[in-house]
Amino acid sequence: MNGPLETMDMMVVTVRVPTRDASDLAVSVEGAVIHVLGPDGFQHDVPLPDGADADRLHADLFHDVLELRAPRTDSPVAPVTRTVGISALT
Repeated sequence: MNGPLETMDMMVVTVRVPTRDASDLAVSVEGAVIHVLGPDGFQHDVPLPDGADADRLHADLFHDVLELRAPRTDSPVAPVTRTVGISALT
């Protein structure tokens, strides 16, 4: 995993996962933490940087790399709890 890439507009994190099948993964947000769960007990937690909009978090899987993207916002961000859908890219 690389550290988060933070720009003025976006936060991007990549996580190497033990699968190429999006249906094997679950991504959720609880407060300021992104949880990634996968097969064989795989679990990875990523802190959500300040100002990242967890409500608009998006996940893409390309081969065995999960990319998590959240736009930045200047508005106060309320803590959220939600499941994030994963798009499989080929």
